[in-house]
Parts: sequence; C-alpha cells; structure tokens
Amino acid sequence: MANESTTSTLDDITNTSIVGNFLLAALSERPGLYMLAKEFDLTSNHASPALKIATETAWWGSANDDGAGVDTEFDATQGTDLSNTQVSTGGITVTPGEYGVVLELADNIGEDSVSAIDIFGWLESRMLHVIGLAITDDFCGNFASLSNNVGSSGVDLTIAQLIAAKQGVRTRTGGNYDAVVGVLDTAQVADVEHAVLVTNAAAAVYALSADRLIGYSPVFDNTPTRQVMTFNGSPIFSTGLTDTANAGADVVGAVFCPSTAYNDASGATTYAFAWKRMPRLETDRIPIGRSTALVMTARAASAEMQDGSGSSVTTDA
Repeated sequence: MANESTTSTLDDITNTSIVGNFLLAALSERPGLYMLAKEFDLTSNHASPALKIATETAWWGSANDDGAGVDTEFDATQGTDLSNTQVSTGGITVTPGEYGVVLELADNIGEDSVSAIDIFGWLESRMLHVIGLAITDDFCGNFASLSNNVGSSGVDLTIAQLIAAKQGVRTRTGGNYDAVVGVLDTAQVADVEHAVLVTNAAAAVYALSADRLIGYSPVFDNTPTRQVMTFNGSPIFSTGLTDTANAGADVVGAVFCPSTAYNDASGATTYAFAWKRMPRLETDRIPIGRSTALVMTARAASAEMQDGSGSSVTTDA
C-alpha cells in the first residue's frame, strides 16, 4: 500500500537506536607479571631517583664447579695459621622511569552521556590498566638480557628445550631455590601444547610417561596471572607482551626464579622491581576549553638481579 509512514518520513521524531547502559571493554593482555620480581618501595623517604642493590661476590667458587672452589681451599692443618679470605660486594642499579597518559574530556561528554555509565570511573580504570600493561611490557623486555638461552631462531619451542631451560636454572643455582616459573609468549605456549599432543611423550599416547617425565598439567587460563599450565612442577604463564628478536622472526620468553621468601634469602630471585611513584590520578580543569584533563602517571622499573637463575627462551614467533 502506498503512502506508508515510516522512520524515514518521521525521522525527526524517531531514533535509529537506543544506547544501552553497558560499555563493552576492548580486548587486551593482562598486566601484572612484574609482581614475580622482588618489590622495592621507593615512594617515601628516598631522595635518590635510583635504587642500588648490593650483590655478594662469591669467594667459594660457584654452583656446578665440581667442588673446585672448596676442594682444598678451606682445608686446615693443625698448628698452621689460616690464610685470610677477602670478602667483597658488587651491585646493580634499578632506575625507575616515568609512565603517563592524559585524556581531555569536553564537558559535553559528561552532560550528554548515558547516565548509567560512569565516564570518569571507566576512564580511570582503563588508564590504570594501560600503565600496568606498559610496565609489564618493560618487565618482559628483560628476558632477552639473560646470558643463558635455549631454543633456536625460526624453530618452534620443544618440550626438551623447555625442560633444558629449567635444568639450566637448577644447575647454575645449585638448586638452592624453592620456586621456578616460566613466562612464555603465546606462540611458545601453543608450541608446548601442540608438542604434548603429537610427540612420543604425548599425554594421549603415554599418559604415565608424560605425567612423570614432563609433569604437564593444563590450567584453565582465566586467572589474573594468566597461568596456563604446570610443567615439570613449575607454573607457566602466557603473555602477548614478550619482545621479538631477530627482526621480528622470534619471540623471547624466560624461565626464572620468582620472588619468594626463600628465593630472596638464597639469592636466587632473578628480577627486582621498584616503585618510585605509585599510579596517581589527577585532574586539571581547563575553563577556556570547557573541558577536564585526566592525568595518570607512575614511576617504576624492573631489572635483572641474578643472571644465573634465569634462562631466556628464544623461538619462532
């Protein structure tokens, strides 16, 4: 029938949609892996912009030296004076850098937006999320600096290589730790999961062998830490924030000793993390622009403390 009245003819009084009182968040990585490092608080009573951590210099040899540092060096003879042993220390420095994000909101946004959506609360939480991602990304950037590496450029990560990464930590530390973790790129995690299914140690074929030799156990990866599996007794975390290497052909993960009371005491903890300014939100009213600037900043940094207690893992991206 002709001459119908429609939303086109009544476009002055009809809406094309109703804005729902819900905001769908954009997908992103989860921040927070820097919490695996030994944390230092420089936010008060510390005038220096950097943190120096003293390190002990071993005067008794090293782990896995077949006893060369203590086999005869500390043998004593009755009636004979002992020789003096000099003790010395070294140190590493952690220098916090600044992170920041600014969003300027016109007054109209708050005045005209759906009342059920807390604009300022939403943006504040996302700013904190973004700064957390940036800090986590820089933490993962430390992995490539570890002196000891497993894996091959352009080749997928194998079960044997992941075991070797952990064995290397055990060998170089003398096993003097109570926890080891792995932080792998998402591609590396996929490599391990695939290898468990198709290799001769596959859980689907040799369940007891896989269980006893590699200790693989999947974890439903919905935890805030992004743990995706337990492998050879250690938790493995997945992230898409690892750095690339070899012109982007590879990615770099790591197996290392996290901060625990025992690892801190034994010297096995691999990384340090320092706060100089906790994330801070401030507002700046701009009358001439009829707007408000939201400013969030932080000062933080991570650095390698103990090179021997970590293994970098470089494999195909």
